[in-house]
Amino acid sequence: MKDYSLMILLLALALAKKSTGFSTPTNSPRCENMLMTLMTSEDIDVDETQQRQQRQQQQQSNIGSTISRRQWYRQCSFTAATIAMTTFPIMGASAADLILVPLVQYNNNKDGAPNNEGASKSRRMDNSNVIFVQDHYYIFGTAPRFIPKGDTSFPEKMPFVSSTKRYDNMKKYRERVQRGIDLIDSIKGDIEKNNYNSILAADAPEYSIRPFGLLAYGFLASETGPTNELYLARWYINEFYLDVNDVKIATSKADALVSYSNAIKALNSVLVMLNRSITSKVGDPFVLLES
Repeated sequence: MKDYSLMILLLALALAKKSTGFSTPTNSPRCENMLMTLMTSEDIDVDETQQRQQRQQQQQSNIGSTISRRQWYRQCSFTAATIAMTTFPIMGASAADLILVPLVQYNNNKDGAPNNEGASKSRRMDNSNVIFVQDHYYIFGTAPRFIPKGDTSFPEKMPFVSSTKRYDNMKKYRERVQRGIDLIDSIKGDIEKNNYNSILAADAPEYSIRPFGLLAYGFLASETGPTNELYLARWYINEFYLDVNDVKIATSKADALVSYSNAIKALNSVLVMLNRSITSKVGDPFVLLES
């Protein structure tokens, strides 16, 4: 039987080269404006009527101006899959299946450092299977390193957010976030008992993924909107979300333990970031977990 993998790759690349209307997101003012437009009310817990109206007006003004990254990938994938489905049948799985569910391919980090090998392999290249689409990968295309306990060198600094705002967000989301931390911590016991396939799926509200994101926004977003530090925190949140599902679908105890270890590293990384902004006026810092 012939190996059509190279032909499929060339087909996808050819379609991508001929496609128009797609621009890679970059850390530019235009990109920032579009990202603010694409955010949902679940991403940002802002009640001020004026800010909501401004976002609506901005959204209306940008309709039709550019195609989103996700839309481009879906269109390209659908076209390639349609052709591949009838042209390159593969035993056990169709070529369409391989194209429609692409996995992420990270670019090289700007400082030349290798990408994080512990990053979940299940993330899709269009970020369609994560909770917070606008994260570090969406902006920079890289997998940042995990942050060890006590490390304050990365990121270099935290955005300025008033202690009052941080206190209010801490009071609002602390309990829910802590319940999510405790639940993720308990997964190791299920793995040891070989019950990891029966754990709750990562999108279960008990994991408090969205409260995590809302707390991060309250701590790391500036007055003008998202910051690079917020995108980084979202990447870590998305990572332990993906890792929990990786544990659930693992085919062996060893694989489940690897995914669990990465989930704890990602979870601790975002907690380290949050703790740097938790002063005595805000509350008590989060306790990190043991992997």
